[in-house]
Order: sequence, then C-alpha cells, then structure tokens
Amino acid sequence: MEKPAVPNAFDAVAPRYDLMCRLNPGYMGMLGDAARALAPLPQPRLLDLCCGSGLSTQALRRAHPGVPIVALDGSLGMLEQARRKPLAPIEFVHGDAQVPQDSLNGPFGGILMSYGLRNVADPDASLAQLRGLLAPGGLLAVHDYSLAGPGAERLWTFMCRAVVRPFCAAVSGAPQLFEYLERSVLDFDRRDALAARIRNAGFELLRVIPGRLWQRQIVHTFVARRPT
Repeated sequence: MEKPAVPNAFDAVAPRYDLMCRLNPGYMGMLGDAARALAPLPQPRLLDLCCGSGLSTQALRRAHPGVPIVALDGSLGMLEQARRKPLAPIEFVHGDAQVPQDSLNGPFGGILMSYGLRNVADPDASLAQLRGLLAPGGLLAVHDYSLAGPGAERLWTFMCRAVVRPFCAAVSGAPQLFEYLERSVLDFDRRDALAARIRNAGFELLRVIPGRLWQRQIVHTFVARRPT
C-alpha cells in the first residue's frame, strides 16, 4: 500500500480503530501530553490535523476546555467516528493534510498533528502550510513515530512482528494497513532528522517529549513555535 491509499484504508478500520488504540499502553497518555504541550496559546483557536476517530480531538478538548477546535481528516469513515464523540462544539472538516490551506482558514493559536506527517507525500510542503496557518507565536505539536537509535529500530520491528501486526490484523481485518505502518515508520525520519526538518521549515523547536512505556524511544512529540 502506498501513501495516497492511506485515507481509504482507514475508512475500512474506522469502527474498530478506537479499540486498537485504547489497548495500546500509553497511547492515550501520549496524546494528552501532546495536547497539553500547546500552551500558552497566542490565540484561542486550535487545529487538530489528521484527527482520525477523534481521540486526539478528545485530548485537545480536555487540555483546552472552551477553546474552539477545528478537526480535519482525509478519511470519511474516521470522521464519522469522531462526530459520534461528545466533543461539541467541534468543526469537523474533510480535507487533505498535505494541503490543509485548501480546506481551512487560519490563523490558529496551536496545531496538533498526530501520526500524520509520516503519511503525507511531501512533509516539507505540509509543514510550510502549517506555518502559514499559525498565528505569529503559534505553537505546533507534531506527534509521530520517530525512532531514536538502532535499539528503537530493533524494538519496533520485534513489536510489529510479534504483537502489533497480528493483533491489529485480527481485530481490523486489514493486514495491509499494519504492514504499511511497520514499513512507514522504518522509512520515516529518525528523531533528530525530524527535529531538523521542523527547524528547516522555519519553526523554533522548543522541546521534544519522549513517548511512554515501550514507546519511549519510538514515539516523540516535537513542540515548536512559529516566530513572531
């Protein structure tokens, strides 16, 4: 499976996606860490880019009660699941994370992009669009797989082969999506390379938050700011 097919693949697994995520130790806690990192906001408006089934939107709502949130995803099936959650008021938008400016009007005080940058065809172009959507001084949290060293690569490969792929394939009935997941993580930027990519896109990198439990060196949140 190639990157353009990812949104349609998520349509197929959408009804079971929350179950798979909630059974992943640390998954919800890491989303909460990323959502809380978007503070202080220079403007009370948030974008949840690649919102999926709304678990990241839920984390943003808990971290920022009362702040208007716009949530965008390329999968109609995942958006359907997100709209069922008691998250109102949320504006849900079907759009392309590669070119979110085609579907959204800025500025935003903060943007969370969780598990999405790895799946776009041109991460640099996507980051440029995010910079354009942020208000001056606005915050960006890129939360994604970004391995830190050969030990992390070995652990990721082992966990995919032993746990993630067989379990998720059985629950979802879509083994090709999780074969893609394993490969896409190994092909994506390592932690330091992703930090450099974000800086090169014109952001000030503030900090890198490691993941939790077994994903401590596998998932990171990169918190950055658009210069004023």
